[in-house]
Amino acid sequence: MSSQFTQVVEQLTIRAGAMIWRQRAEAGPLRADALDGKHLARLYGFFLIGGHAVVFSYFLTSTVLFSLVKGVEPFCWPFFENCGQYRLESPGELRIVSLAYLALILLALYTRLYRRSLFTIAIAAVNVFLIGIVSLDYRLRANEFYMLFWLNGVFLVWRHRRWAMPLLLISFYFWAGRLKLNHEWLSGSVLYGDLWFISPQYVPAACTYVVILEMVFIWGLLARHRWVRLLTLGQLVLFHFESLSQIHWFYPALMTTMLAWFWIEDRYGEAGTRPTLKKLFRGEAPLSGYALLFVFAAFQLIPLFYRGDPLLNGQGRIMSLHMFEARQDCEVLATVHWSAAPPTVVDLRMPELPPRIICDPIVYYSRVQNLCRSRDVDTHLLDVDFMM
Repeated sequence: MSSQFTQVVEQLTIRAGAMIWRQRAEAGPLRADALDGKHLARLYGFFLIGGHAVVFSYFLTSTVLFSLVKGVEPFCWPFFENCGQYRLESPGELRIVSLAYLALILLALYTRLYRRSLFTIAIAAVNVFLIGIVSLDYRLRANEFYMLFWLNGVFLVWRHRRWAMPLLLISFYFWAGRLKLNHEWLSGSVLYGDLWFISPQYVPAACTYVVILEMVFIWGLLARHRWVRLLTLGQLVLFHFESLSQIHWFYPALMTTMLAWFWIEDRYGEAGTRPTLKKLFRGEAPLSGYALLFVFAAFQLIPLFYRGDPLLNGQGRIMSLHMFEARQDCEVLATVHWSAAPPTVVDLRMPELPPRIICDPIVYYSRVQNLCRSRDVDTHLLDVDFMM
């Protein structure tokens, strides 16, 4: 299957390149500013497909989907608490699910190349299918999927995409930077291991610089001067390259497809109508652009309305970015009461979980629910007390 996937990627790249030249010819003279917003969005459609190809490759090369197989304890989302009833019978069925996802990706590519009027429907179908997969188990709650769904959703339904896409991408970084405004991140103690090419004594400075990059310098992507835009984009490339020293390749690879918008804009966009920071601050951007900034910001503020410290438990992150921000440590105990035996204390904590959900209350609430459901098998179980 790996060789087939490689061939698919090669064909996607070749045909995408051919389509770029074809659309440039349709748009007019062969100039760096030859394409308007409509044509830029059409080109970006290839990179949306590429993002889903990255997800497929992640499924193919990891064991993340094995949580959907019957026999593995299910962790359900709050909106789908009976997800355990929908399990795959065997690991072999995972290949069917993956191939179905790949088929939809290829269908989207076909419509983008030959049936443009159907592309919106095809890419929407790809996203609906992926949402269905992710909804089957809370272990698949990943920041990568959160951003991918936001990006695809805005592309599909938001007006003035030439403004909407860059503003959303910048918002990803800005609010990720806000999450890092804590001692654990700024001191570097949150890191999983040593950084590449950076000595330990400079780690706090590097972590602080990341916050400045994500919250301040990121707006350079909307600068009027090309050198500022390219310098900002170059820093993001270095940042994501360095992130490989800490995390899986999935996130940097996915962000590469998303950030392609700025390369398309810089290379092919009409200079006179290019979105800029000056226009944004002067109120010259479309109203839908400001609305998008407000709506996305509102989602990021949701965790602040929960009791407790979101850094410790991640509460509210189901609706907002769930970035690399701080190490979490917790004690999770359940006291099981029996009809014919003294109570039993069970340690529910799962140290093998990803760091971002290792202390997530949703995970352990689901585990307690699973314990309560076992009463159908063991009638001696009375109830369960849960403490976290």
